Amino acid sequence: MATTAADSPLIQRHGRHVELEAAPTALLWLGTNAAVTLGDGRLCWIPDGEESQPVPVHGGAILSACRHPDGTAIVTGGDDGRVCRVSPDGAVTQLGHFPRKWVEHLAASAASGLLVAGVGKEAIAWTRGADAPSHRYAVASTIGGLALDAKGKRLAVAHYNGATLLYGTNPDSGRVALAWTGSHLACTLHPEGRFLLTALQETGLHGWRLADLRDMRMSGYTAKTRSFSWDRKGKWLATSGDAAAILWPFDGKDGPMGKAPLLRAERKGALVTQVAFHPKDEVLAVGYDDGIVALARLADENTLLLDTAGAPVATLAWNDAGTRLGWGCEDGRVGILNMDARA
Repeated sequence: MATTAADSPLIQRHGRHVELEAAPTALLWLGTNAAVTLGDGRLCWIPDGEESQPVPVHGGAILSACRHPDGTAIVTGGDDGRVCRVSPDGAVTQLGHFPRKWVEHLAASAASGLLVAGVGKEAIAWTRGADAPSHRYAVASTIGGLALDAKGKRLAVAHYNGATLLYGTNPDSGRVALAWTGSHLACTLHPEGRFLLTALQETGLHGWRLADLRDMRMSGYTAKTRSFSWDRKGKWLATSGDAAAILWPFDGKDGPMGKAPLLRAERKGALVTQVAFHPKDEVLAVGYDDGIVALARLADENTLLLDTAGAPVATLAWNDAGTRLGWGCEDGRVGILNMDARA
């Protein structure tokens, strides 16, 4: 991996570390304020330039999180069966409680106002403004992942032996069953809704071109893919699970079928655990299992070192403006990078 700036990590000049007391499970942004969910049930707000502000939310680990559709709060799901809304002022509102269940998946859309939780074998939906579940969809096996398209209406549910497509805003939605043998975990929909991709239990990705339900298989990974990121134009899908970030081309009607992927930020002996495209530029943030965080350009193979080695990077995210980048490592170290001068 070619680097610049004499291998001096950018966070030393334009950022800071925050040491938390538990492993981060997600990092999200409201403007320039970061919200980090933790394995001990707390959500920790990190306001721009200020000290962290922990908020107790769940009785156990926070397993899932997303930004609320109204953009003013974070929604969390825990192993205590609760779905909660957490506001920057520390207020916690329970949106749902599912006893003896884990809330392992959450997805939300500002465009449609829809919020969806994956709880066991059910996808449970809240429509815009609802403070209690509006409707739900049952599938045949435990949900492995949820995804919404850019309009926030088409909902993909990954599960054992395939996936199911629904219209999440319609309680009486018809279904499209997509079959492929095996366990399907994390999933993502192309922003225009043209393709659905799932991460497989045995490594690799499976996909469907939704216009004709044609199957696609993307293999060659060392480990399971746990992180997806689309570029701002929907031309590239970046994925984790190998020594390099693997980018699949989706600029044509056939997607990656018959095309080789683009490899960026390769580091021999390391494993990419997290990827996050910049919301405005053709650069990709990459986190590794040895704590390194780097920034890669699509145009060439140069990278910029953002942080030094440590525990595996567990979460990585840009804010909407692309002026802040945050990451969390399994030992509780969080990095916050101020990119105002570069955004």
